[in-house]
Amino acid sequence: MHSALAARVAAVVVVLLVLGCGGATGPQGPAGPPADRSKLYCNHTAANLNAAASNLSVSATCNSKTDIPWEGSCEASLLPTGLYLSVNEAVGWSNLSAVPGWTCAWAAYGVVPDLDFGGTAWICCFAVGHTP
Repeated sequence: MHSALAARVAAVVVVLLVLGCGGATGPQGPAGPPADRSKLYCNHTAANLNAAASNLSVSATCNSKTDIPWEGSCEASLLPTGLYLSVNEAVGWSNLSAVPGWTCAWAAYGVVPDLDFGGTAWICCFAVGHTP
């Protein structure tokens, strides 16, 4: 009996949700900044890093402060045991007076290995070409 009632309640909820989605379309918002996919480019900065030398970060930036950042990422080739990616974040994306960037940093847990490894920061941006 409970399962039949639960099925009816679920059916009523589904009908109400579907009917509730039939509202009028809202007004058109303002046009976004001028950007097209042909203007998408990616920059990267690669560095030789070493935890024992306290050299564990690398950053990459867009070409201009007027360019629109799209995404960023971090890579580390042959990451030594005992290290992990600790910072993988956007820099200056909401500051229109700064060139948008991406920063990566690794940290050691336990014994700090004295081994070199390659670290790379990537950022992809849309070239706008003028101040919005």
